[in-house]
Amino acid sequence: MGTAMELTKEQLEQIGSYIESNFDRFGAKSNVVQLRPYDIQLIERMTRIEEELRSQRELMQLGFNQMDKRFESMQKQSDTRFDDMNKKFTMMMWMMSAGFTIIATVITLLTIFAR
Repeated sequence: MGTAMELTKEQLEQIGSYIESNFDRFGAKSNVVQLRPYDIQLIERMTRIEEELRSQRELMQLGFNQMDKRFESMQKQSDTRFDDMNKKFTMMMWMMSAGFTIIATVITLLTIFAR
């Protein structure tokens, strides 16, 4: 390769000022993003917030699943209660029908034999 160039302090300062004045243009061409410390802090905060939201969502889903299980058990209990009540009402209906039939039969027999 070639030999290294010896640059004077003046030339180095000229190069430095040129780079400083055109830094934004060079950065735009190279697609390099320069982040300031504050930007880095904001990105870190956003990352922590996203992680916290993810954990909150997982906790909420766990809570909803537990609530869903409680509601399912309550639904089963109410279903069995309604089934029991339905059986009792059916039995009462049969008993009332049998009672009315017996009473009607007795009254009819009494009216027939009372003459």
